[in-house]
Amino acid sequence: MKSSLIIIDRAPYGSEDAFSGFYVVIACLNSGLDSDVLLMEDGVYAAVADQKSESIYYPNVEELTYLIFPEGSILVHEGSLRERGLVEEDLVEAAEIINDEELHEIISAKGETAVIRI
Repeated sequence: MKSSLIIIDRAPYGSEDAFSGFYVVIACLNSGLDSDVLLMEDGVYAAVADQKSESIYYPNVEELTYLIFPEGSILVHEGSLRERGLVEEDLVEAAEIINDEELHEIISAKGETAVIRI
């Protein structure tokens, strides 16, 4: 395995999935493994800027996005974003919006990549 792509498709709060996904990417990057995160479906909410998680007593997922960039990419699925009424201006600066074709190209270009859906 030469790289990893962690797919997060659940909302960032209410479960540990998004946190776990980001921590896996951070651990991979710290070990020298090329790693990226793909946010799709409700996972796109993890890239929303100015999150206020204090009122629900959860750590802020937005802060984890800054620990990944610039070594890793934060890829946000365009269709999932649009279906939720979000636009690029709603996201953290590090987010990179990709369409279905770009997603296919990214996955095809990565050889020996572990693709893990969390």
